[in-house]
Amino acid sequence: MRFYIAAGMDNIPLAIRLTNVLLANGHEQTYDWTAYGDVRYAGPQRMGDVAFIEYRALKDAELVIDLLPAGGTAHTELGMAIATRSNKRIILWSPDGEEFNYDDRTCVFYYHPSVERIVCPPEVLLEIFDTRSPDFDYKEFKR
Repeated sequence: MRFYIAAGMDNIPLAIRLTNVLLANGHEQTYDWTAYGDVRYAGPQRMGDVAFIEYRALKDAELVIDLLPAGGTAHTELGMAIATRSNKRIILWSPDGEEFNYDDRTCVFYYHPSVERIVCPPEVLLEIFDTRSPDFDYKEFKR
């Protein structure tokens, strides 16, 4: 399965660990943005190039995992995943569910019908993708 992981800069270590789990289980990453880090200060040409590459990677992914808490770019990626949802599963993960409490941290698109919300500790998330197919039934982790 082709996958894309969206995350804020604070979640890069978890994004890399999850990527390694999925790759070890035979899945294909559409783009590894963590290899390049924060490009917001790289100038308009580089940012435009990355925007196109990430758009194409999101469009081609069959599985998009967005790790919360996240910043503006990861939220934009969530929106692009929803807009191109016909070929993909979209999972929104939170370690504690705080982002789903209907307050100023909550984004309306977290509740789009195509988005599956999962709440569990990071180690459980890694175990899920290491021991189950990416098309697992998420209901036991649903929030």
